Order: sequence, then C-alpha cells, then structure tokens
Amino acid sequence: MKKIVAVLTAITLLQTTSTFAQEDVLCYEDEGTYPIQVSLYPTVQIAPYDRDVTGIRLNVIGVSRNMTGLDVGGINQSDESFRGVGIGVVNLCQGDANGLSIGFINNVNGNMVGFQGIPFLSFWNAYNVVRGRIAGLQGGLYNQAAEISGLQGGLFNIGYQAKGGQVGLYNYSSTFGGAQFGVVNIVDEEAHGLQVGVYNGGGHFRGLQIGVVNQTQTLEGLQIGLVNVVSQKEAMPMMIFANWQF
Repeated sequence: MKKIVAVLTAITLLQTTSTFAQEDVLCYEDEGTYPIQVSLYPTVQIAPYDRDVTGIRLNVIGVSRNMTGLDVGGINQSDESFRGVGIGVVNLCQGDANGLSIGFINNVNGNMVGFQGIPFLSFWNAYNVVRGRIAGLQGGLYNQAAEISGLQGGLFNIGYQAKGGQVGLYNYSSTFGGAQFGVVNIVDEEAHGLQVGVYNGGGHFRGLQIGVVNQTQTLEGLQIGLVNVVSQKEAMPMMIFANWQF
C-alpha cells in the first residue's frame, strides 16, 4: 500500500511540475527550449512533447520535438532532430541525427552523422537503421542504411549505396566501393574494391574477389577461389583456383 501511495505521489508531483513547465517557468524565453526534461510518459513529463530540449533528458518514455545534449532513458524519441549522446533501450529520431545512439534499437528516419550501436558489444546489439544517409559507424546484429560512408559491423549488414567497409555474416549492397569481409558478400549492381568470403557475388565487379565461390556478371580484375565464374566472359567463364579479365 505504501508503495502504491509513493508511486501516485510521484506521478502527481510530476504532473504538477509539468503544468508549471507548460506555463514556461523553466523555458528559455528567446528560443522556446527547456534545459531539462524528466519524463514517465509523453503526457506525464516536465516539458511538453512538442517543445525543444537543450540540456539533459531523463526518460522512461520521453518525446521531444528537437533534442540537443544528453538523452538517457528507456525509450528516447525526437520528433524532428537529435544532436548529442543518446543512451537507452530504444533511441528514435524522426528527422536527422548527429552524435551517438547507444542502445539495443536505434532508428533514424532522416540522415545521420555518428555512431549507432553498443560499444564493445556491437555484435549483440539488436537493430540499427538509418533510412537516409549515414557518415559513420553502425555496429549490431542488423545494420541498414540507404546510403553509408563508413563502416557496418555485425551479423547482417545492408547498405544500399555504400562506401567504406562491411564486416559480418551477410553483407549486401546495391552499389559498393571498399571492402566486404563476410561469409556471404553480395553487390547487385556495380562494385569496386575487395570481397573476402565463402561466397562473393556481384553484377559488375572491379577489383579482387577471394573466396570459395566467386561469381560476377562482368569482371575487371581477379578472382581467387575454388570456383570462379564470370558469367558474361566469352572464353572460359568458369575456372578453378583463379579467373581474371582486364
């Protein structure tokens, strides 16, 4: 009974504080931002969910319009942009993000500069997605970006337009420039650089493929492996140990 009373009292106090905050008691008058946010739920928090926070945000489930600073909680959401360090179970940004998103689920609907994942536990992190462009690093079980300039490290890496590196069990890209290291490496269209894996596949590949099975439609470079296939090569499209076309 005492615990129930304590919880109800805390909620009442937070709602009261929220009322004062909504009257702009804690608000920076010129910019309409708040220096601190404490949230149990989007409707039970100090600053209204449609306002900006520049400073510190502590959440169970918290939502702000734009967040700049340190963001710590269970579910952290920014409806427009995020700049800073986010540490939580789930980090969500509906717009662009700059900084660090450290959590088990990290999702950015816009573009990002920075890092998604959990340092030193990258392969056990669940899910990292940037639906726009990312310049930086993604580390997790599943990493996805529409465009990436940097590195993806995890079990499953998908970068539709990628420059840099992919290291994992399964690496996929539509167009790629750089190095892929994995069990399965696939580039649908055009790639240049290096592929090292059990199976390496590509559309048009320029560079070096090293694997058990190497396959590409056209090649400008060298394949080294047990089975090497250049599908559109006129003479000897399949060779063992090595295949080449320049």
